[in-house]
Amino acid sequence: MSEAATFLSVFSIGDCDVNALPVKEIGPAVGYYTQVLGFHVVEKEAERATLKRGDVQIGLAQNGADPEQASCYFGVDNVEALHQELSAKGIEPSPIGTDTHGGKQYRIFFAKEPYGVCF
Repeated sequence: MSEAATFLSVFSIGDCDVNALPVKEIGPAVGYYTQVLGFHVVEKEAERATLKRGDVQIGLAQNGADPEQASCYFGVDNVEALHQELSAKGIEPSPIGTDTHGGKQYRIFFAKEPYGVCF
């Protein structure tokens, strides 16, 4: 596999709080984010966790909110490397496309983790 993508930034889509992404159960979600998505645990409590990968820090929270309504996007230095990494782990991301935001064009793809959050 090629070099790993470096995570540079994270932004919410809609009203989602990237410091409290909702999950139904904290344990399995932390396991998924660490073992599959390559994050490491910064801090973990009974119903919350803070995770980090590269320059990105996110929070997971078992807070009663609907994970199906939560979305965020990650800025990375190598879209192809991340797409390949996720594909190799069976995540099945969408094809790489382009989108324009703020007058600037970006290369993007979407994926959804099994606990509901779309990224």
